[in-house]
Amino acid sequence: MNMKKIFNIITILLLTVFTTSCLDSNLEDLDTYKGKDIIGIAGVYHRYYGSQTIPGSGEQQVLQSALSYDNFQADAETGTSSFECKLPSNFPAEERPKFTMSNVVVSLNISTAAMIQPIDGAAVLGKPGDWSKPNKYEITAADGSKKVWTITAYFLQE
Repeated sequence: MNMKKIFNIITILLLTVFTTSCLDSNLEDLDTYKGKDIIGIAGVYHRYYGSQTIPGSGEQQVLQSALSYDNFQADAETGTSSFECKLPSNFPAEERPKFTMSNVVVSLNISTAAMIQPIDGAAVLGKPGDWSKPNKYEITAADGSKKVWTITAYFLQE
């Protein structure tokens, strides 16, 4: 064997020994998050088709306008939450007559490491959905515990 091969073999053996660990005790226990709550609203939007087409695909442009939202309330004991939204003053004039709460995009903030899933036909978060009625969601905490929340959006006319 030449010297280069011996050096490579010794290097690989040393890397194998030094990059492994035999430590299997005295590790600190990490917290498992138990939170399964709705913390707040991340955004409320209205999506619509623009007048231009996208050059690469030839599809019609999709635009999004943020709605104003306020008065977020959450009751962890009853699993209910609500918020109010309205069209802001800079909302596109041509979209105002077309706006309906049955086609709104909502994003929520939830507890750390939790997952949320729509139930009973609720709107899928982050996609246009029907917010003209209360929506139910099941939130699963990192520890596996679950809680059902009912969220109601109120539209305020200007």
